[in-house]
Amino acid sequence: QMKKLESTIQEAEQERQAQQKELEGVVGERDILGAQLIRRNEELALLYEKIKIQESTLKKGEAQYKNRQEDIRGQKEASGQLKLDLFVAQQQAENTDDLKKEVYHLQRELLQE
Repeated sequence: QMKKLESTIQEAEQERQAQQKELEGVVGERDILGAQLIRRNEELALLYEKIKIQESTLKKGEAQYKNRQEDIRGQKEASGQLKLDLFVAQQQAENTDDLKKEVYHLQRELLQE
């Protein structure tokens, strides 16, 4: 009976040692995974920071783009107004020639009279 109990104790001790080794392996894996998780979280925080910077840059770019569009719209309006002014000036220049001819003819008639 003693030998049987010693045998049982020895088996239990071997089982305990096997479980202890398995526990150490699991704890080691846990530590490795914990370290990896910390690194991943740090990487994730860095990526979120980069995203915030990119979004800020994008918003600034969009605001500048809108300003440039407004500037272009204003320049187009000014260009259109200048074209209209040029057309009016050309019409007046043509009318000036006609008026000069009329003045010349009127002066001639006046001299004849």
